[in-house]
Amino acid sequence: RASPMRTSASATMCARAAARAFAFTLRQTTARPAGVSSSVSWRAAWSSSALGKSSRHCSHLRSDRRRACLSSPSPPPARAMATGGNNMENDRRRAHARAARAVPLKLVIVSKGGGKAMDAACKEWSDKIKRYAPFSETTVKTNPKNAKSPVAQLEAEGERVMKHLDTHDFVVLMDERGETLTSEQLAALVADAGDGGCSACAFVVGGPFGHGDAVIKRANRKIKLSSMVMNHQVARLVLLEQIYRAWTILRGEPYHH
Repeated sequence: RASPMRTSASATMCARAAARAFAFTLRQTTARPAGVSSSVSWRAAWSSSALGKSSRHCSHLRSDRRRACLSSPSPPPARAMATGGNNMENDRRRAHARAARAVPLKLVIVSKGGGKAMDAACKEWSDKIKRYAPFSETTVKTNPKNAKSPVAQLEAEGERVMKHLDTHDFVVLMDERGETLTSEQLAALVADAGDGGCSACAFVVGGPFGHGDAVIKRANRKIKLSSMVMNHQVARLVLLEQIYRAWTILRGEPYHH
């Protein structure tokens, strides 16, 4: 079933073709069309004909549609997707952007290792973080003393972790009972750590049983990446991406949306 617009367009084309044929006939023939006097041109004859009236009617329809299009509000322009799938409004980016000291960042993780594929993926994000601030990553071996008791294992891991934390570090623990932060709030945390004059901002990912008592007492903040339990290497990858995202938010760059 043809749409009204398509039907109107077809009628207009037919009317134009008929007008051209009518004009050609009047030019070529010596016989006068019925009702046309010597003082009336072929244009006047065309105007009084049924086809001429139809053509003018189609012209009025086109003019009405044109006026309707000009008077109707145009839809908002579609926003182009930038690299990383970002389409956040510029004013929102400016609202969260702020000047922040490039505080050194640390990641201390208790793990057996992630393998070559995971290490390569994490290195990609850690290299991106280094564009904004010094970054280092340290892996503490799970259960370094081969303790049979989970409590003894926690204490042994905690001792190794504490060796990589300086007195003036701002320590952030990844804990399933920690507070939930948005990406913007994590960016504010990193900025506040730098503005507070700490020597470094250290993120700590514990072992399979969590963190030792000494590490928990040393922590300045406790946050969780998810309400679900994550593999430690997955948590490592997610945290690195979020740290990079935090810096792009602080710089007002079009990555976060």
